[in-house]
Amino acid sequence: MGKTMRLFWAINLPDTIKERLWKIQNQLQGTGADAKWVERENLHLTIHFLGEVEIALINNLVAAAQRVLLTQKTFSVQLGGLGVFPDPRRPRVLWTGVTGGGDELREIHRLVSEAMVPFGIPLPGRPFSPHLTLARLRSPRKVPELMVQVRELGDACTHLGTVQVASVDLMQSELTRGGPIYTLMAQIRLKGR
Repeated sequence: MGKTMRLFWAINLPDTIKERLWKIQNQLQGTGADAKWVERENLHLTIHFLGEVEIALINNLVAAAQRVLLTQKTFSVQLGGLGVFPDPRRPRVLWTGVTGGGDELREIHRLVSEAMVPFGIPLPGRPFSPHLTLARLRSPRKVPELMVQVRELGDACTHLGTVQVASVDLMQSELTRGGPIYTLMAQIRLKGR
């Protein structure tokens, strides 16, 4: 195995949306829940997490994704609502939902993940559920308080904004003590309307 990098395909967000999500994170942090909050600059929509990939393969991965995305047009994604995985009694992940553009996201996920298989990157084990992670919960501490806030804010946050998706980005994730650092490795532009 040569040198590797931890990679994922994602859709990055405009700063205005990150700002809006950050304000919600701030309000929810006030509950004192034991959570690791995604940094404002790291907020994104994951398309496909690849894990550790040999650096020598990266150009081929990008070319393969480019081929399958050739015909995909730019589209918009609407974000809204708040929820948790796997269930409200034992939440692990706090997310905001995709209320529009989910079909296009699912199609891009399908195309990209199938294009990665020849490089030894398996298809994801679970069905793709478009969402944007806001936090990962570390323990049950203050979860009831958090869930009350999630319900109240969720009702008020049905429209968190629209993201114009013009590219699918290959990101590197470097795990550091201070949290992950994301670096843009490659950008695949979608066809203009």
